[in-house]
Amino acid sequence: MRRTELLHRGLALALALSCTASVAQEAPTLRGFDLERLELNPGAEGSLLVGLGELLPAGAFRATVLMQYAHQPLLYADTGGKEDQRFAVVGSRATAHLAAAYAPLEWLQVGVQMPLVAFQSGDDAGMLRNQITVPARQSLASPVVSARAGLLTQTEAGGVDLALELGVGVPLGSADAFTRDSDGLKLAPKVMVGRHFGRIRAGLEVGYLQRSKLKLTEKTGDIEDEVGQEVRVGLALATTGRRLRWEFNVRGMLPLTDQPSSVELLPGGRYLFSPSLELFALGGVGIGAAPGTPMFRLMVGGAFGSVTPRRGPGESSVRCEMGLAPEAKVQECPDLDEDHDGVRNSDDKCPLIAGDVARSGCSAQDTDGDGIEDMLDGCPVEPGPAARQGCPVPDQDKDDVPDELDSCPTEAGPESNRGCPVRDTDKDGIDNDKDECPNEAGPPERNGCPEMDTDKDGTPNRADSCANDAGDAKNMGCPLGVLPLVQLRPDRLVLTGKVFFESGQARLDGRSNELLDWVARVIKEHQEIPLVVVAAHTDDRGLPEDNRRLTNARAESVRQYLIHKGVEPARLQAVGYGSERPIDSNATSIGRENNRRVEFLIVDTEKAASPQR
Repeated sequence: MRRTELLHRGLALALALSCTASVAQEAPTLRGFDLERLELNPGAEGSLLVGLGELLPAGAFRATVLMQYAHQPLLYADTGGKEDQRFAVVGSRATAHLAAAYAPLEWLQVGVQMPLVAFQSGDDAGMLRNQITVPARQSLASPVVSARAGLLTQTEAGGVDLALELGVGVPLGSADAFTRDSDGLKLAPKVMVGRHFGRIRAGLEVGYLQRSKLKLTEKTGDIEDEVGQEVRVGLALATTGRRLRWEFNVRGMLPLTDQPSSVELLPGGRYLFSPSLELFALGGVGIGAAPGTPMFRLMVGGAFGSVTPRRGPGESSVRCEMGLAPEAKVQECPDLDEDHDGVRNSDDKCPLIAGDVARSGCSAQDTDGDGIEDMLDGCPVEPGPAARQGCPVPDQDKDDVPDELDSCPTEAGPESNRGCPVRDTDKDGIDNDKDECPNEAGPPERNGCPEMDTDKDGTPNRADSCANDAGDAKNMGCPLGVLPLVQLRPDRLVLTGKVFFESGQARLDGRSNELLDWVARVIKEHQEIPLVVVAAHTDDRGLPEDNRRLTNARAESVRQYLIHKGVEPARLQAVGYGSERPIDSNATSIGRENNRRVEFLIVDTEKAASPQR
């Protein structure tokens, strides 16, 4: 007796037929497996059945209820006996599919699908005659939970939608009803990619179904009667931008075991009844001999929640047909013609005012009265100069200083002050934000602070060598009968004489006392001087290290003398530079004499402590 074979729609049955060369036919063996091939796209932004790489918006939720009828998804045929035997193991099957999707993040969507076999029947007489158990009429099928991660999103600049998904089938169905595979969890990873082409979306979904291999009959040959691992491919085209949308889906299976392949063609339509309710219907035919591929399939259902699709790049929003305001339609509905002048909103320069096609949707009128025709006016409802294509000059604070030239664009101010308000409390010509003494008038060189003049002789302290005694500016602020030996400069004290030391030593020569007494007097009278560095130098004769030690000692001798004369130690610092900083040539005796010197440098401690930029 020849072995059984399955017809092009009826291979995948759960039975086995064995035979021997000399005895009668044995009863087929029933082997349970998950017969259902229909999968939903829980988010369904693009297609109801195929993922196009899209995800729901973050925080959005969608729930779907679908009823489907599959005709003859499982047939049995035995043409190897005395007479052909053909009957439907499952001739009619009605299934309810419950699905839901939620996007907790912009890049993540989770979903769940729950099939429920409401009714199924077959050729009971044929099965009983062949001793095949009649399948259960109703059953819970294996639910699938999934997580989808978005990797790429198409923008106005281009690109594609790309996502990865992992589905896990939970074995809760019944083997007696063909709603459960014999092994445990069923893994189904997928990659999906899609793109918007104006009012059309297209996409591809490729998935892999991991399940154990199962022989259904004892048939051997080029193609075995079995189920197992397979690659599932989905293609979809879908229209966009309308309440009534159409889609065409192709779902196919490529086996990775010795089982036949199959394809289903499933066109359908969907209607957005309200922003939160969508109704749909699909139908199609199956081609091939894989288990679960019906002769035809019919589906109807609805979805609620976040069912209004987002506007994609190059698309019109579906909300264009749902009562948007005219101003919103201009942006959301580029394919419409809001002013009915024959020019689409996306090409109409005056989308709310009927005009001429030759004028890009504008008329010859000048709506804003700025002397520029609307067609040529970049801002047809706001007056502006021709230099700015009819658009107004931005001036937020209305001070007649354009924002692009206004240093204070949100605060009115005169053009002479770069558009900023004038704030000069002491009227010294320096704005308060730059004036270190905003309540006292002062010159710019002192950052707006007044000059100090302790003795009120008209010579400011910064130039007064006798700050406590009224004098004459021609005599460095000292009385005319006094010869000042120290002159004040911004960075140093300039001596009219020279500091002498005993030859080759650090001990001060008595000739220097009068001069150093003047130095001490000036430092004490000018408390605004924070720090004076006593810097000692020598010529290049001798070893450099010896010269440095000598100048360090001499600078410290001068410092100690000034301290003895009443100068605070914290205001003095001694530094010896040796021969490192000559001011004259060391080739002559006069040059060497000039290089042997003591300097008194004024240091601004605040500036010295500031970080360098």
